[in-house]
Amino acid sequence: MKEKNVFFNPFRLISPKLDSEASRLEQLYESPPANVTCLEEGLLVMLSKLIEMTDLVHKSLVMFDPEKLKKCEQLGTEIHQEEKTLTGDLVCNPTTTGDVLRALVLFPGRLERVGDLLESTVNVARIKARDGIPFSDKAFAELDQLIGLFTEVLQHCRDAIVTVNPTLLGHLAVQQRQVAQMTLDFALAHEDRLLEGLCSPKASSLYLDILDSVKGANEHLTKMVDALLRLDQTHPPVTH
Repeated sequence: MKEKNVFFNPFRLISPKLDSEASRLEQLYESPPANVTCLEEGLLVMLSKLIEMTDLVHKSLVMFDPEKLKKCEQLGTEIHQEEKTLTGDLVCNPTTTGDVLRALVLFPGRLERVGDLLESTVNVARIKARDGIPFSDKAFAELDQLIGLFTEVLQHCRDAIVTVNPTLLGHLAVQQRQVAQMTLDFALAHEDRLLEGLCSPKASSLYLDILDSVKGANEHLTKMVDALLRLDQTHPPVTH
């Protein structure tokens, strides 16, 4: 019989409920934030809402839709509430201590900061529509590529919360480096377009704001993945 490695999952120490969190995700997603009862559930819900926010704001940058942006703001408010609940539980009622608690205690706050940065992009979409500021086809193509990859990072982060598989975490780390490099490359390409007169000066700060927001959001997710990788190195898998 083939041996199976069981990877260390720090979330099981805090809420040892096997995979019931994932099965309750759809139900929890539409529930008030107070209904989230443990860290793993909360992080899964927050990441799912961040994925939806990213999709909605991306679509609204292409074609302005006030209803989509209103939904983004609602999701952002719920993420703020969920962060307060989860961080409060971790700090005030810890079920584990030491390196595990230290590694995880900032996770809700990091996801909240991702939400803050997406809310900044919501503001960009509103200004862009209000002032009739156009983006070039090249800028839209770059944003499609960047936001597409960033969405994959969010989705894989959600998967990693459930499995904490080091192979997935390693793949995530590679994707996160790609996002970081992409934001740098696109900023330099944008500078060239601006100097060549191919980009509206009014659009410049808005476009760079989006790049900065994605860059910052990616950095918070990178710190989460780094923390899980460090825990994996100090807690080797158990072979069954």
